[in-house]
Amino acid sequence: MRAFQRAIGISEAEIIELLHIRDREQLRPDPEMRLRRTDIELQQPDPTDLDDLLAAGLDKLVSRVDPAWLRAEALKPYRLGAAFLNNPLHLVNGVRVGTNLEANTAQRFAQMLLVSQDRLANRPDTDFFAAAMFLPEVAVLGNSLGEIKALGPEAEHKLAALPSMADDQVSSTIYELLVGAAGIRKGLNLTMVPENRSRKVPDFQVSGLGPIPGAIECKRRLGLTLYEHDEASRVEALYNSVRPLLRERGVHGAIETTFGVPLSSVPSGAFSEAVFAAIKSGHPETSISTDWGTVRFSPLPHRRSIFEAPLYSPDYLVQVFGWNPLQDEWDGILAEVEAPMEITTELFTMPLCLKWRNEADEALKRKARGITSLWGDAIKQIPDGDVGFVYIAYPEGSRPAVADARTDYIMKTMPDVFHRWSVRVPATIVNRLYPRPLGRGRPDIIENVMLIASQGEEHWLKRLPARVFTGELGH
Repeated sequence: MRAFQRAIGISEAEIIELLHIRDREQLRPDPEMRLRRTDIELQQPDPTDLDDLLAAGLDKLVSRVDPAWLRAEALKPYRLGAAFLNNPLHLVNGVRVGTNLEANTAQRFAQMLLVSQDRLANRPDTDFFAAAMFLPEVAVLGNSLGEIKALGPEAEHKLAALPSMADDQVSSTIYELLVGAAGIRKGLNLTMVPENRSRKVPDFQVSGLGPIPGAIECKRRLGLTLYEHDEASRVEALYNSVRPLLRERGVHGAIETTFGVPLSSVPSGAFSEAVFAAIKSGHPETSISTDWGTVRFSPLPHRRSIFEAPLYSPDYLVQVFGWNPLQDEWDGILAEVEAPMEITTELFTMPLCLKWRNEADEALKRKARGITSLWGDAIKQIPDGDVGFVYIAYPEGSRPAVADARTDYIMKTMPDVFHRWSVRVPATIVNRLYPRPLGRGRPDIIENVMLIASQGEEHWLKRLPARVFTGELGH
């Protein structure tokens, strides 16, 4: 081979450079082709049935927990109950928030196990919103116990401690374990590092990469950002400022509102005036313009029969409110009907909803920068002198205009973002999650991976696992 190489006049350095060019072309994704939210959703295959994988994983996890603890947690709310029936549903970026949620629910790991049991038992009151994220996690975690054991004693300790953790710790710990298990399947030599209160340590040590020690740090965001939660709360407050009078007058219809300023700048009195002006106009195409945005009102039937569907399931929302889970126009919807006797119903009465979005520049910028703080926190955990790799997971249910702006910001800033000179971080893996119920509530999740590397460092991406929640299990 070397004689052939000399004969054709290609040096070793040129071969290495050609390989680097190939890696850059193959591994650095084109955001215009592969990372747009609409393209991601349209290119996904039909959802697969998780039940067999879920049943196997659930059995393995349930066998490791205290039965008395799980029975006690099952006495707390975790199904779709009275709060779900009697309060407006508020979906923001596909995440359920607000008064529609039960209070004092079961601990998160217990919820994961209990909702999975309900799904396999086909209970009609299964929380299909939570199931979309819980079921894939239970399936892959339960079927990765062998790989988790290979991560060392700390991994087994954290797995056993899941029932005693706070909700945010449960989600972040499971992500760490899934990243580690995916790394073992990829052939990496990983050891989970015990927590150290005296100094910051990474989640994993990586050996066998060469003379420089390696480290992996994982960060996960659960649900909405603080800014998005604040925005959702302000929208609820505006809706509640008009809701009693709308109900008293028997109004049934869809309010469509576009905000052009931060929600903190919208007075409730001015919002009420615009809503009632839109209703009074009597024309669905009439838009009331204000200095903070626009409002439009379209009437809906007072009562109508539908194809049988669980309350506020995707099939229900489409039939009653024209709201598709893949809609690309709005940030959120507040929706309600007269409470039915049972969750599964063939009739709706007095439908009322508020579809809303915020087009303010400040809001779009704040949302686009939603994960950079996670990356900054992860870098702080990488020891000096190590080559570090960062994994970040977050839910991405925003409409395309917001989701794509966030994608552009990540791809633009991440490869060259500043970090301290003593740490080298050549590659970052971003696991973007699209958990959602489909049809009558069937759980589904899309995992889209952003592979980010510094110039000339793309070769690391070939050695790291990419998909974590939906990757190959080898079973």
